[in-house]
This record gives sequence, C-alpha cells and structure tokens, in this order.
Amino acid sequence: MISNPNQLYTAFGVLAGLLLLDWLWCHYVAYPISFERKLKKGKPWIYIPIRWKGAYKVQIKLVTRVLMLAIVAVGVLLLTHYTGKSEGPWLLLYTLGTGFLVLRLNAFLLDGRYHQQEDSYYFLHDELRAKLESEGKDMAESAFKSLAAYQHQNLLRKADEGGILIKTLGTQAKLSRKYRKEVRTRETVET
Repeated sequence: MISNPNQLYTAFGVLAGLLLLDWLWCHYVAYPISFERKLKKGKPWIYIPIRWKGAYKVQIKLVTRVLMLAIVAVGVLLLTHYTGKSEGPWLLLYTLGTGFLVLRLNAFLLDGRYHQQEDSYYFLHDELRAKLESEGKDMAESAFKSLAAYQHQNLLRKADEGGILIKTLGTQAKLSRKYRKEVRTRETVET
C-alpha cells in the first residue's frame, strides 16, 4: 500500500514511464508480432522482417510480456490505493481488469505498423491497377493480386535489407493517405 504522497507520485511516474516505453517498444521493436498474427489470419501480402525469427523473436515476445506485466502490477497497486480494497477477490478483479485493458492497448499499439503496411500494399495495388488499365492490359484477378503482393514484398524486403523498413512504411503510408485524399476530393468535385 502507498503510504505517502512521494510514493504515489513515484507510482504514477513509473506508470507513465512504462506506458511510454511500451509505446516506443511496440512502435519500433515489437511490431512484427502484429504482422505475424495478421499473416496467420489470411493476409498473404504481409511482409515479415528478415530478423524476425529464432531467439530474436522469442526475446522480443518475452520483453513485451514482461513490460505488460509491469504495467498491470503498477496499475493494480494504484487501484488498491485509491479504492482501499486489497483483499484477494478485489486484487483478482483489478488484475483481470487491468490485464484486459493492457492487452487491448498493446494490440492497438502493435497494429499501428500493420496499418502502415496495409496502406502501402493498397497504394501499390491501386497504382498497379491504374498502370495496367492505362496500358490496356487485362489480367485475371488472382494474377493481379499475386503481382501486387510480389511488388509489395519486394519493396519492403529491399527496404528491410537497407535498414529503412520503418521509414519506408511511413513514407508509403503518407503517400497512400495523400492519394486517397485526392481521390475523395475528385469524387466530391465530380458529384
């Protein structure tokens, strides 16, 4: 139990620091966890970084879990302080509730890079479709999707090998958003 205001401020500071660390960790290191989940759910165009295998993958997942448990522990500590209830059933309820919230937060944070990759893929997809239509080429839908996925994978593999995967994802996502905004503007003007 927290007995003085300094300990309370310290607990809030630790919680804020852990949340910031979790955001940075998910955004820059652990994002392939989301890629792997989406690939297993049937998104065949997902690019998994080259280093995402073996001991590296296990270490990243372990640190992610430890970080989540630390956030839950500090959250439960603060809840027991503010509610004044620290009996077993309450601790269990606080732990489950905080754990659920932290799991949802982590899923949200990990999906940030996935959405960038999704934007990148569909931007390439739309560019390829426009190019084929302007050339008057007709292609079966399955062959077209395979070609778009291949080009997307190639782009990200080259960026990954060059050490600029995150930068490329960000750039491609910005281009995609700009393109979609222009398309929406044109559609609005035409109607």
